[in-house]
Amino acid sequence: MQIDSRITRAVVPLIVKCFSASGKKANASYPYSDGDDSDFTDSWEISLKEDFAKDRQSLARLLNNPKLAHGYIEVDESETEFVLRAVSEVRLFIRDTKLDAFADMELETGDFSLSRKSQEAQSYYLAYLVLAEIQEGLIAGSFT
Repeated sequence: MQIDSRITRAVVPLIVKCFSASGKKANASYPYSDGDDSDFTDSWEISLKEDFAKDRQSLARLLNNPKLAHGYIEVDESETEFVLRAVSEVRLFIRDTKLDAFADMELETGDFSLSRKSQEAQSYYLAYLVLAEIQEGLIAGSFT
């Protein structure tokens, strides 16, 4: 799949910035700690952290691919699930930290005037949309 390169050149740096910031903020952990089976809990947390690292490494490969700046999205089929999860993480981070100018209903319906939002909010909204487009393309099998 290809996205307009003018858009990707504008939003990829924002996506990379949010990817980096979300990794510093995120903490994969097991929400339930069984004091009776600490070996199980430790094993589960290690597994979650390994999966989290795979997700982020796969998205990092996509973000570091020079073709992305030109609007070309390439994801190896074996990494699709990892990239989907990592993109979800970054989209949630953008939504939580950069899109406070938007009501949840506006983001869900698209019923708002983009020109009435700040330039920064507009830029992060485009990054949010590009990531959504990547997710939809991966689900549809367009990038493999």
